[in-house]
Amino acid sequence: MNAFVKPNKVIPIRASSLGDLFDCPARWEAKNILKKNNPAGARTRLGTAIHEAVTQWDHLSLIDEDVSVEECEEILHQQIWQPNEDVDWTDLDQNSAENIGQSLVHKYITHIAPTQKYIGVEVRCESLILADLGIELTGTIDRIYENENNDLGIGDIKTGKNSVGNDGIVKTTGHSPQMGIYTILASHALQEPVVAPARIYGLTTAKTDKGQHIGIGEIQSPAEVLLGTEEEPGLLHYAANILKHGVFFGNSKSMLCNEKYCPAFSTCKFRK
Repeated sequence: MNAFVKPNKVIPIRASSLGDLFDCPARWEAKNILKKNNPAGARTRLGTAIHEAVTQWDHLSLIDEDVSVEECEEILHQQIWQPNEDVDWTDLDQNSAENIGQSLVHKYITHIAPTQKYIGVEVRCESLILADLGIELTGTIDRIYENENNDLGIGDIKTGKNSVGNDGIVKTTGHSPQMGIYTILASHALQEPVVAPARIYGLTTAKTDKGQHIGIGEIQSPAEVLLGTEEEPGLLHYAANILKHGVFFGNSKSMLCNEKYCPAFSTCKFRK
């Protein structure tokens, strides 16, 4: 760590935002420091609605309370038709979103939930300060599961048009930083090692049943990528240097370099 400048203050980083920081620091700064926001995209809102619906199922199942599919569908309906944020429904209307959501909630409840032994659902973790890096890790862990060897691991629900391929393989590329933070936070919260692979529960939000693939992908040892070794620094070291020096450069090649996704798009000097 001696090769890196230590920050003078501690800066909080949400697990869900770390990928954004590495993809385009300028966009991360606009959203997380300057607090600028765009209306949520239709598929982002759909993903939130699905997430809330299946969380109801998993939470009540975990505490051995009765839960019905109809109850989950009602949560989905409310999340789509009465969202607590501005939503741009240009790309997907609400009726279509609800139909897709209902189908995927059923698929998750039928094909994914029964195969998992969850010990935690929507686990809110106390922040973890890495004082030598000047970073405070925060986040809520979607799922903590136990595998057949009694090892603990974290899981996260991911939705999107390309979350799972036609071959059934779940897209895990790009999720390691977020999964690494969740793994670190889970170990801190549980006070025991979390060593099982991080799991991505993928749900493809296609309009037709044929295209709505689901699956489970795994990421081995995501925390190692963040923390690094004595010989090689981890991603958190690089994040600390970006934050320390305020080097929020832009990435015009980012797939999210678009006015729909970036609140700094119209004034960004890195696109010119």
